[in-house]
Amino acid sequence: MRALTSTGLVGAMLALVGCSRPGVVIIGGGPAGLAAAIEAASPSWPTDIYEAQKELGGSAVYGDAVTAIPSPTALARLDAASGHANPARTRFVERVGPDVVDWLRDMGQGWRPVENRIEPDVALLTPDGKGASLIAHLVAAAKAKGVNFHLGSKVTGLVRGTDTVTVTLASGSVKARAVIIATGGFAGNLDRVRQRLGLGADVPLLRGATSFSDGNGIDLGVAVGGAERLPSQVLLYAHGVPDTDHPGAALMFMDGDRGWPIDSIGAPFNDMRSPRGDSGIALLGRPGSSGWIVLDRATLDDVKLWSVDLRDFVPGRIAGQAVGVHGDSAEDLARRIHIAPEALTAGLFLAPARPDAEHPLGRGRLIALPLRLTTAKSLTGLQIDLDGHLLDANSVILPHLYAAGEAAGFAHPWEAQHIDSTMVSGAILTGRAAGRAVARDLSTP
Repeated sequence: MRALTSTGLVGAMLALVGCSRPGVVIIGGGPAGLAAAIEAASPSWPTDIYEAQKELGGSAVYGDAVTAIPSPTALARLDAASGHANPARTRFVERVGPDVVDWLRDMGQGWRPVENRIEPDVALLTPDGKGASLIAHLVAAAKAKGVNFHLGSKVTGLVRGTDTVTVTLASGSVKARAVIIATGGFAGNLDRVRQRLGLGADVPLLRGATSFSDGNGIDLGVAVGGAERLPSQVLLYAHGVPDTDHPGAALMFMDGDRGWPIDSIGAPFNDMRSPRGDSGIALLGRPGSSGWIVLDRATLDDVKLWSVDLRDFVPGRIAGQAVGVHGDSAEDLARRIHIAPEALTAGLFLAPARPDAEHPLGRGRLIALPLRLTTAKSLTGLQIDLDGHLLDANSVILPHLYAAGEAAGFAHPWEAQHIDSTMVSGAILTGRAAGRAVARDLSTP
């Protein structure tokens, strides 16, 4: 090995110092973390994303990433419904177009409209290529800004110092001048969801989020003095079917217009047909907090269910074989699922099993798939201000610490969680805000 000259030794030492100097650490590589990194990155300091999984994007990479853009008419309607103007909601409505859709469009991301059957005055857009494309554009922009990625690197602890934060990982620790927590929520942690919602073991509950959505980032923020806002707010779906290949996980019955939804005693449960995530609250209030979706054989063979863990569609017949209850007639099925026959037969012919309405339910063998409460997203999160600064229980800023995305309750300061069902826009808005705040704070003498 060639010996270093004194000049070479000094240069090597300077290079080592330069590589290890405290910079910006972002915990989580989903849309919030990526947006934060793009805004925070600077040649003046290193910017690093630590992602616990082996790929970037979080759950957003698998979804449609539909983004809602309310019209002025929709904003007026929302204000009228609540009885007053909401500055936070107005802020979201005004900024989601330019700061999310147009920002990504400038990166090359195309968008296409999606029909909104529930609220026609709220435009819905989905990225060309869906969530995977959106994430790919964010990753490319972050790479162009010099952001470093550390995959399979879970942060396990944070310790605040006078001028830096120590970030602990399994492989060691690093010092940071600023830390942005953007890990996501805890909808994949069924024990925590039960505890927060006060659900007993007798209430059926499935996981509608990936298992890595465990709430780790919220715990990290609380451990260093942050406060969790609205801890009992969790969004629940009502169209999960048990996945026997992945215990605790859901197969999502996405086509609410197929079949006949009923609750556990046979009463119609049309809330299941709603694509909005608040349908779980309706099911929670029904007997047994559970229900059934009844289909005939032809319909079951025609539908597909979304597997939360496989991140792919599963043929309906597979779910029917695994967890379906089969009956040779409506009366036979009613007996098998313990409801009155007239409760089932009353609704079988009201809803078409196919869009062409030529195959009404009740012709031939029937199958009932169990409907279960299914976690969607946690709307609680670390308390932040509009700039993403992490706040303590007295709303005092904790220096060097920031939060964004689902870890921050999907933008409570922006009210995004009440408008945008996928909440990708709330993640990006809070991520950009936190990244910009970090850049300003680190540039201020």
